Amino acid sequence: MRQRAIFLGVSIAVILTVVALASGAATAAGKGAYRLMGLFGQVVQLVRTNYVEEVPIDKAELGALSGLVEAADPGGCYVPEASAASFSRARSRALPPFGLALGKRASYPVVLEVVPDSPAAKAGVVAGELVERVGGEPVRARPLWLALVLLDEAEHRGAKVSLDVIDRQMSGKRLVELTPGPVPAPSVKVTVKGTVPLVTLAVVDPDSAKQLATALQTQTAASAVVADLRGVALGSAAGAAEVAATLAGGELEIRLAGRDGKDQALRSHAPQRRWKLIVCLDGTTAGPGELLAAALKNSGATLVGGETYGDTGQREARSAAGGEVWLASSWGVGLDGKPLLGSGLKPDESVRGRKGADPILDRALELAAGATVEKKAA
Repeated sequence: MRQRAIFLGVSIAVILTVVALASGAATAAGKGAYRLMGLFGQVVQLVRTNYVEEVPIDKAELGALSGLVEAADPGGCYVPEASAASFSRARSRALPPFGLALGKRASYPVVLEVVPDSPAAKAGVVAGELVERVGGEPVRARPLWLALVLLDEAEHRGAKVSLDVIDRQMSGKRLVELTPGPVPAPSVKVTVKGTVPLVTLAVVDPDSAKQLATALQTQTAASAVVADLRGVALGSAAGAAEVAATLAGGELEIRLAGRDGKDQALRSHAPQRRWKLIVCLDGTTAGPGELLAAALKNSGATLVGGETYGDTGQREARSAAGGEVWLASSWGVGLDGKPLLGSGLKPDESVRGRKGADPILDRALELAAGATVEKKAA
């Protein structure tokens, strides 16, 4: 009984914290919070007394609190105190452990980006794949922070770690072993496909903007440029503004809407460009990559591929009973003024990927060469 009382006390305290943070003010929680507390207690009791097997109290607590936070913010999380330091360390890194950036798709961690020449890249992991286990620990239907912490702690110890990976077509599973090693700072690349410059980058930051400006100096005669933002999820909002200005030219602004009602405008300026821009994107275009895609769209670029990941949240940790709650305090918005949080950026022309081919890039190059957009995404 004492354990159950402690569990309910801690859980209710976190519920009040989450409701207050999600609403923007503690006074806004009102009667709804107390109704939620009562409902929460009832559901916990029913699950523990009526499920086929007894549900451990710690598992019930973690699942309930994680679900509550994710309902308020799909990319948010509740991290127990025992793992809070490891999670903060993993989030504070410029490049993720083993070079592997993860998001969440359905109940699985999904690979959003693999840093070139990183241990994950050398092991053959690719963006869009799903992760079922990390080091033998199941991460399906678990909070995303768990997979991130397991990877960070393994790398911190200098230990190898295995991943059970499901391919992008959901047709097969394989075991991958990641060996600790350096995650080198990636560079911007500009290659020419036919007559069209193709821009690829891994991190959307001010340094990438400088590299890109230098690389584009030899492409001033180009009439069109293709930017491939698939598998781009690392960087910063400020970096997205600078890279977007470098690609599109002129004055550029990225707007972040705040939960407190105060918007933030990130502005950047670069020399004018005369080329048209075609952008490749899909469900692995995330975070700073999405902000960059949205900024380029606002500047007249054509988006080709699939809907983006749908998370431009800028998150902060708030202390709660027994751990920390991470919730978005601001987020990017699309052309329609709606938040890119929980729903992604839609392409102008929808093109599905295909195993063994790259129809998205092929179509982008066709549009750069003068083809017209055939259809608009619904």
